[in-house]
Amino acid sequence: MSGPKRMSPLYIAFSMLKLIRSLVPLLFIFGIQFVANGKFPPTVYWVMGGALALILLTGAMEIIGWKRFTYEEESDRITIRKGLIQRSEKIIYYSRIHSVSQEQPLIQRLLGVVQLKIETPGGSEGDAVLPVLRREEAERLQRVLNERSIALPDQADDAAAGIAASESGQDQAAANEFPVQAGGPERMDGAYGAPSGAPHEEGAQLPNRAPRDSAVPGETGAADGFAPPDSRAPQARHAEGGPAAQPPSVAADARPKIREPELLYRLGPGRLFQAALTEMNLGLAVAFVAGIVSFADDLLPDRWVNQLVSNAQAYFTGIKAILIIAAAALIAAWLLSLVLFIVKFAGFSLYRDGGRLSVRYGLLERKQFLFDPSRVQAVTIREGWLRQALGYAHVEVNVVSSSSEKETPALHPFIPRSQIASLLEQTIPQFTFAAAELKPPKRAILGYVRIGLIVTAVLAAVLIYFFPHMGLWSLLLVPIVFGLDYWSFRTSGAALDGDRLTIVNRAIAKQTHCTLKRHIVAFRVGGSRWQRRGQMLNIKAHLLGGSGGSSISVSRLKASDARQIYEWYRRERKI
Repeated sequence: MSGPKRMSPLYIAFSMLKLIRSLVPLLFIFGIQFVANGKFPPTVYWVMGGALALILLTGAMEIIGWKRFTYEEESDRITIRKGLIQRSEKIIYYSRIHSVSQEQPLIQRLLGVVQLKIETPGGSEGDAVLPVLRREEAERLQRVLNERSIALPDQADDAAAGIAASESGQDQAAANEFPVQAGGPERMDGAYGAPSGAPHEEGAQLPNRAPRDSAVPGETGAADGFAPPDSRAPQARHAEGGPAAQPPSVAADARPKIREPELLYRLGPGRLFQAALTEMNLGLAVAFVAGIVSFADDLLPDRWVNQLVSNAQAYFTGIKAILIIAAAALIAAWLLSLVLFIVKFAGFSLYRDGGRLSVRYGLLERKQFLFDPSRVQAVTIREGWLRQALGYAHVEVNVVSSSSEKETPALHPFIPRSQIASLLEQTIPQFTFAAAELKPPKRAILGYVRIGLIVTAVLAAVLIYFFPHMGLWSLLLVPIVFGLDYWSFRTSGAALDGDRLTIVNRAIAKQTHCTLKRHIVAFRVGGSRWQRRGQMLNIKAHLLGGSGGSSISVSRLKASDARQIYEWYRRERKI
């Protein structure tokens, strides 16, 4: 092979910028003290001098660290060596590579470089990251690793399938009858997405499916912030017991010419703004505001805080204060949700890269999720109350991954509800979007609303006790909480369709989950004594997805319906 290679020399600047970023809160604290007192504290010069010396020392050490951080492509593996004092060497065989993706966190984006992440089924300890590569080198290395990982026997897929089969308690013969294929057993010759051609902007209807051997290349997606991968998955993997795998060089010569990823959809600025306007993440907004208040209370001088509280008490009293504060809080939460949504999903685009799907988005920190549709464990359709009223939804997928990140990739952040079935058909046709047919009985209403009413009543009683007049406004929470719980009762349910299980539930946003029997690794049916007396049971399905798995559940179904779903899951499948 070509021997050991080093990353871009910008790795040195990258390491220094990471250190400077960690010192920003310290600079902010000194800035507040300077504004409050009119001068810097005496220790600031010693601290800043020490920080400058640390930055220079880090730069000198990273020069040596950059020279000793190498990666080498060999015939059957890639070897990564690094470490200045404590040396480490990581060997990753091509056959064990799960996926290779490009990312651009904020610092890498400022430097114009790319981070390459190599994932394996062994978990985060088996992954490798090359944090600072030139775009051209990252694109080349990604293509080479993807080609070699599919040229050798795909042991990674077998390992993931083995984990799912062992945890679900189902035998290997049953797993072989229902293979995890991108298009399901009846669609093994199909492709995902549209025929190559013009990209689909904003809310355009997704095109009809086309054969995978279409010879017209699609869009390159160069405007996405970094060059898209141009590797393609194989047309089909060799069957078990078939001919032995060829060496990578021979297999590479036998494959057709690599084609660019095909752009299926890009979220335009107008549709992005519409989606942001309908996003209301109250939990995130409350946490953000609480963090700001706590941060200000710890850092701002006491006289500033006391003056601010005194002014607020003078101007905002009685019902006027409550209405103004509530309106300001809602507007602030909505604006914050709008900004965060735009920052997160700016430049959203969906590509078909051979047999894989590639999702990319992000304004400050560019993210890319490259996954095989056969690794999708479940699809979740989220409909907030405002989006549900307007007929829109957010679609995301649960994918088998070794990443420790809990974020699940969005298949579409803002799609008309009427187009969800078409989207799934073009990308992951083994899943469908169905309504709940098995609903909780009317006698379950009390179980849905009871806990919320008790908690709200206790909270209102405490507020009225300590604030006899103002606390009476807390009674308004009772009908609000009752309405949300009743809405959850009306929404919840489940449905069976062949090998598919659909579960619908709601907290504030409505969530529709669809999974397949072969993806359920454990299934639980149970209920409290009160529920069993009322002939009601809860169901919960555990899936193999993400770093720690996930689960979907619905409560208080009819006992007969819950047992029907349980029998559907435990029934032996004939070979």
